[in-house]
Amino acid sequence: MLKTKLMNFVNTSQKILMSTRSENVINQKKLEHYKNLNALENSDVMPEGWEKAKPFDSLPGPKPLPFVGNIWRFLVPKIGDFYGIDFLDLHQIFYERYGDISILKGMINNPIVMIFNPKDYETLFRNEGIWPIRRGLASFHEYRKSKNDIFLNSGLLLEEGENWFKIRSVVNQILMQPKIISQYTDKMNLVADELVNNIANLVEQSENGEMPENFHNELYKWSLESVGLVTLDTHLGCLKNDLDENSEPQKLIRSTLEMFKLMHKLDVLPSFHNYISTPSWRKFVQVMDFIAETNVKYVNQVLDKLEKGESTNTEIPSVLEKLLKIDRNIAVTMSVDMMIAGIDTTGRILGAAMYFLGKNRSAQEKLRSESISLLKTKDQPVTNEVLKKAPYLKAVIKETMRLAPIGIGNLRTTVKNLVLGGYQIPKGTDVVTSNLFLCRNDEYFSRAKEFIPERWLSTTFGELSKKNTNPFIFAPFGYGPRSCVGKRMANLEIEVALFKIIRNFELNWPHQDMVFKTKLLYGMTDPLKIQVKSA
Repeated sequence: MLKTKLMNFVNTSQKILMSTRSENVINQKKLEHYKNLNALENSDVMPEGWEKAKPFDSLPGPKPLPFVGNIWRFLVPKIGDFYGIDFLDLHQIFYERYGDISILKGMINNPIVMIFNPKDYETLFRNEGIWPIRRGLASFHEYRKSKNDIFLNSGLLLEEGENWFKIRSVVNQILMQPKIISQYTDKMNLVADELVNNIANLVEQSENGEMPENFHNELYKWSLESVGLVTLDTHLGCLKNDLDENSEPQKLIRSTLEMFKLMHKLDVLPSFHNYISTPSWRKFVQVMDFIAETNVKYVNQVLDKLEKGESTNTEIPSVLEKLLKIDRNIAVTMSVDMMIAGIDTTGRILGAAMYFLGKNRSAQEKLRSESISLLKTKDQPVTNEVLKKAPYLKAVIKETMRLAPIGIGNLRTTVKNLVLGGYQIPKGTDVVTSNLFLCRNDEYFSRAKEFIPERWLSTTFGELSKKNTNPFIFAPFGYGPRSCVGKRMANLEIEVALFKIIRNFELNWPHQDMVFKTKLLYGMTDPLKIQVKSA
């Protein structure tokens, strides 16, 4: 059934685009220039200091055993020293045991070098090349390959080299342009208003204003509705008060959350799904099929309108429509990726921001004061002009991402030989940075474990000044050419919703400190039972 629907989608889209000549967005000479430059950057020239550096084989790290390597450390209870441990805690153990640089080898996947020195971060990213390599998410890649009659490219997360460059060049024209992203502010307001109304209803239903245990689900519904409205110009109906547990939006949210959990099992923890069909892999395929099928249905609706010569929105075309006019194959993959990436990620950040503000009343009052000065009434829309005058709002979001980013670090595969931490790191080595570990370290951020948005204001001086911030440490959206392409859209989405929430409600966190863990993504593990009352 899924394959039939997907093939119908391909046939429909091809008919539309055969009559519209695709724009050649990448100048061939420019592409050839980058090819030549990439070839030079990928040469085997030894960097300065290579001869004096220690050999790669002498990198410190846990010693693998014959046949079982280091896998036993993660799989064997009580004996395995890494069994059940959170990955942020694992980074801390490696730092304390082995110092600024170490290696984890003897796993099913490639050895991973772990670095904890900002100077090495800078060396790594300044030498990542024009086409950076970021391996990982093998299960996602394997699934996409099995559907290569539909997904004619693997998407920005998975593609490498020239293919990645072509896709990124197309997508950058839309998602990385501030003027284009600002066009969607009104739509973000519509969804934020629905979220505010739902929170108000939950307050009325509660004796003390405490949000229910599944409050996170409201934030996921908000993020999915935002993605649907911006990407497809479609109201999915996620924030309806009577939304059924078996409704399509709710099933899509559950499927996406389940997808991330399964990817953690398949790609982060030791897994044998490449050799045998494991229950986790079969469940992953089932979940991904539902996500693809649902997305294709909505994409087909956009294509039907275009086939009839209509526009989804005459004034502000959806992201999908903009991409379709440039490259159909990229548009298909990006629409799926935006829906997948846009649910759990922004929902987590908004929830974390509410938690930190509930714990830090002084910061909350400063943000509310800013919101009141810019939004004279509670239902006044958040405009682009308003956001330009809201530095504390942006500071709150940055501070939230410093303490609770989506990812705890960044992965790169070296495209040339490097010297890191005094060791020879050959070309083709996987290296991971531990950004969150350093962001919570007093050596790099004054009072690092405290929530202090003022550290991001241009008016703050002294030890808390943002001038002291190392851009290679604080990188919640990654760094360089492979930084998150949706970061501008995500920021806008969070800014509008958070400003609306804080203008309408007071937040309080009367419980013990929230526990944060890593399950592929980093975030809260306990229910967000925050107390809310009308401001």
